[in-house]
Amino acid sequence: MNQLVLKHVFTALLLSCLVSACGWHLRGQVDVPVAYRILDLQANKATPLTQKLLRQSLLNNGITLSIDAPFSLIITNEQSDRRTLAVTSNAKASEYELIETLTFKVINAQQDAQSEDISVTSYRTLQYNAAAEIGKAQEETNLRREMKQANTYNVLLRLKAIKLNPIQAD
Repeated sequence: MNQLVLKHVFTALLLSCLVSACGWHLRGQVDVPVAYRILDLQANKATPLTQKLLRQSLLNNGITLSIDAPFSLIITNEQSDRRTLAVTSNAKASEYELIETLTFKVINAQQDAQSEDISVTSYRTLQYNAAAEIGKAQEETNLRREMKQANTYNVLLRLKAIKLNPIQAD
């Protein structure tokens, strides 16, 4: 019996080592540079839902939010669009493309830009049926929430890629 337990423990340890060695991590987890581990989030130009999702995503990735942070993540614009992709024979929309764009920049404590304005955009397709308008409205709401969540994840990925100037990295 002890050998069986020992074998399972060894197998679990081996699998965890293999998984961690290949760079695997939970979706939504981004290894943000140490300099960005304390940020001031200024998201007044974002919707309350995006503010909540962004704050949640930053905290879940080990980023401390503080107004005294050395860097600020500033949301400069959020835009929601919808365009018609297809119409029926009687000229009514039957398919829409939903577009969610989030634009941000990073500045340091001296108000110097660390990055230009960076935009992240998500696209989804919504099949539309006027006979099921209430259900389609709820589906659009759910898709937009999913798109906003994808944009917050992409903000973290872009944040990871922003290089610090050598003077500011100290």
